[in-house]
Amino acid sequence: MSPPPSYHDIPGTVPAHQGVSRGPPPSYEEAVDPNAEPPSYDSLFGRIRDTHKASRNVIDFLIKVILLLLGTIGCTIACSITIIIPVAMIVVGSVYFHECPAEPYIPIFLIVGGAFSVFKYLIGVLTRVRRAETGNDQDSFEPNHPVQSLITFFLCGWFITGCVWVYRIYWPNTEPARITDLNYCNRIVYIFAFWLITTAYIFLGLFTSCICCFSIVSVLLKRDY
Repeated sequence: MSPPPSYHDIPGTVPAHQGVSRGPPPSYEEAVDPNAEPPSYDSLFGRIRDTHKASRNVIDFLIKVILLLLGTIGCTIACSITIIIPVAMIVVGSVYFHECPAEPYIPIFLIVGGAFSVFKYLIGVLTRVRRAETGNDQDSFEPNHPVQSLITFFLCGWFITGCVWVYRIYWPNTEPARITDLNYCNRIVYIFAFWLITTAYIFLGLFTSCICCFSIVSVLLKRDY
């Protein structure tokens, strides 16, 4: 079997000595790397395109796109909040540790809750790094570290306990001149703890309302189609 013709022997090609000399063309082995990774299609546009193909109608497509954008943008925001708020809890609770005689456990609630939240976040980061090193980063169904589950249960109980401590003294004296008053609590400590807990309830209510609305819309769309 004769070898394939040379590149310069193919009709219609420009010889190397004419025009701009760019050297010989790459070989097949150079042009096609069998060890190269396949192109990534996991882009936002690709996800939206796949969502459009899998949607039943326009309303279903809009709902899925909103959820996709919230998941993409919200993930970045959530990661930032996940570490910023616990650090702020530790700082506020430590700085004003002795300035809430009305309920001395409020600063402790902030410090302990913030410390365990940071610890849980660090465990999650280390777990993701280990998965990436072992090649299991794509396995989203792999269970979390058991310590993370224990910390999550503790934080849920600790949150409920903090609700009792914060709401049962509503609203304490926050004037600095009354620091010797047993009903006194530093304004920064109490307002921070109060709105931290209240905001969590607000987001929980909004999330529950959105789930209910999406469920109702899905049921109505299924009846129509």
